[in-house]
Amino acid sequence: MTTIRASSIKNYITDFFVEEDDVLRRVKKRAQQTGLPAIEVPSTVGKLLYCLAKIQQPQKILEIGTLAGYSTIWLARALPPTGRLISLEHNTQHAQLARENFLLAALDHLIEVQEGLAQNLMEKMIQQSECFDLIFIDADKENYPLYLQLAVKLSRSGTLILSDNLIPKGDNIGTPENIEAHGIYQFNQDLASHPQLESILSTTVVGSQGRMDALGISIVR
Repeated sequence: MTTIRASSIKNYITDFFVEEDDVLRRVKKRAQQTGLPAIEVPSTVGKLLYCLAKIQQPQKILEIGTLAGYSTIWLARALPPTGRLISLEHNTQHAQLARENFLLAALDHLIEVQEGLAQNLMEKMIQQSECFDLIFIDADKENYPLYLQLAVKLSRSGTLILSDNLIPKGDNIGTPENIEAHGIYQFNQDLASHPQLESILSTTVVGSQGRMDALGISIVR
């Protein structure tokens, strides 16, 4: 697929199916003004997360990687009034901005940001017998395989595990060119072979030039 065609497809989908309201636009603008990296999910992926969450009808969501809270807002909007979303963030600056954004979105009563290393926070949750209906992984890629192991332990039969950025940059698909790509490709192998998971990668179009990427969709048996 040419870059022009991929970009046109992304724009077509966005124009017809994605409506970013003022809150979401302000969240991205605030992130840019604060100097956060522009690595939030595209609006098309945000809408996809929202739709999958609405289908799943979760009471409890776990998100690994908050950044400014853009994807968190998409997911939290799919929760019922009694729902709960916990988002894990290592960077204090990111966590604070996200909390401000959740207040702006009038979702702060549904969302809790926990600060610290995701591995440590997840292991603590496992010890406390926490269980989630939906888990979204979008953090440091080299640790994706570890996060998957922990996510399964925080799941029940029927839990939906979603994972972003599963096609790394580079022309040699399947061949890792750096440590992040190595983590992603190992994660993909783990998804495909995990005895407790039914998984598929759904292709997405990201970036202004329309690069092909993928969202992992896994159901816990």
